[in-house]
Amino acid sequence: MGRVLVFGSINTDFVTYVDSLPAPGETIIGHKFMSFPGGKGANQAVAAARAGAQVEMFGCLGDDSLGRERMASLEDAGISARNITVRAGIPSGIAQIIVDKRGENIIAVAPGANSLFNLRDITFPDYLKGEKIVALFQNEIPQSITENTIQECKKRNMLVLWNIAPTRQQKPSEQTLKAVDFLICNQYELTALVGEGDYVALAHMIQCLGAANVVVTLGEKGSLLVTDQEAHYQEAFQVDVVDTVGTGDCFCGVFASSLSFGVPVKESLRRASAAAALSATIEGAQSSMPSAGDIDRFLSISRQAH
Repeated sequence: MGRVLVFGSINTDFVTYVDSLPAPGETIIGHKFMSFPGGKGANQAVAAARAGAQVEMFGCLGDDSLGRERMASLEDAGISARNITVRAGIPSGIAQIIVDKRGENIIAVAPGANSLFNLRDITFPDYLKGEKIVALFQNEIPQSITENTIQECKKRNMLVLWNIAPTRQQKPSEQTLKAVDFLICNQYELTALVGEGDYVALAHMIQCLGAANVVVTLGEKGSLLVTDQEAHYQEAFQVDVVDTVGTGDCFCGVFASSLSFGVPVKESLRRASAAAALSATIEGAQSSMPSAGDIDRFLSISRQAH
């Protein structure tokens, strides 16, 4: 059984669907509103669990109705919530999202209790000796806490994945980057981290700063894996896009899940790409995460088509 520990945000997404995204100062009329479980951490946890891993979520909620709903939805997804802290008198995190008819989106996040996540609240269970543990991080809890927890997980010999999204102005420390086995970012987060240029060259710059491997997600153009030995390109799978909210989180969660089972890195990248494509065909973030069986069937059909 693969095991993935996810450290990060837990939100509720309030989504309005429109024909086109508003310009600054513009008011537009939407045609549908929906509410979904969200947060990059929780999204990635659900993606990893649906892909077959045994998942534990580490995060922080408020003692409000949204917090109770999110605790229940995570447990319903088969995710261990024993390391989710509940803060009295603090609102749970929310995200306001607008999605246009092409599936593109804009997002504003009010982190609430996510801002109070603390390493002191974590109790690391005793895992089986020799068990492969993947620790997965994002950037929606305080960065100082993220970096300290990354270093703690590396001390415990975990495989560390850091999805450095959303972009932060504070650059990661060299000590933290040296603890990262796979740094995952999109092209915009990559350039924000190290500047403009060729993606492979920029990825090598991040490796020089300490990260062992770099994965760059390129949307409809696919993804790029850069290791010490090579740069490997994974093409995107073509689907009819409905909603891109959560596709990046789906990619990260399935990539982590695959690695936790010992799947080779290139095949893990392929499975993650297939899962992200599938998630773009369904509205919502967590509601769109495919099962391991869905991914297997999609990959089988794709191979036959080629």
